[in-house]
Amino acid sequence: MIACCSRVALLIVFLALCCGIASPAASQITRAAADRCAAKVKSLEDFDTHHKPGQKQTTRFTQEEVNSYFALELSSKYHPSLKSVSFTFEENNRLQSVATIDFDKLGATSNKILPKLLSFVLSGVHTLTARGELVSGNGKAHFRLEEARFDTTTLPRALVEEIITAVGRKQNPPFDPLQPSELFSGIQKVDVHSGYILVYQ
Repeated sequence: MIACCSRVALLIVFLALCCGIASPAASQITRAAADRCAAKVKSLEDFDTHHKPGQKQTTRFTQEEVNSYFALELSSKYHPSLKSVSFTFEENNRLQSVATIDFDKLGATSNKILPKLLSFVLSGVHTLTARGELVSGNGKAHFRLEEARFDTTTLPRALVEEIITAVGRKQNPPFDPLQPSELFSGIQKVDVHSGYILVYQ
């Protein structure tokens, strides 16, 4: 179930996974919110197993619930290269993700350029802030990057996309947040609004 939950959260994404935002304020992280999120994820799975033909369900996840669930339930399952990740949900399917990434633990990827940058430029712990659109429909979703910051510096989009992909592929299960991925439990699409998301089955 952890694998499914992490994929949902990261694809709520997306996440990202993939991306990153500094940890949300402590007041936004609560055990009650994490438990509500866990119960809703279980409800998604139960509905997929037991729903009647033609029956549909819409589930609302708040930003607090998602960030609390990531911080209190999923963070121990991250690859060591991903120290933290949190999301800010905006209107029109926009979201911002802030991830703290340890590039010393990210290591080499199949890309020939990124390992050199990791070795000579991108070392230590840094914050990657990515903003873009969650594109979903027909049971798939991906993150379309629009702008990003590396600590306080703007990096070329191609390089940021390589970093996001590298971090996503280190997770369990591995995936690329920037490529369309199958959503679990019969989810057809996810709509992002200010402070919450709607998940449609």
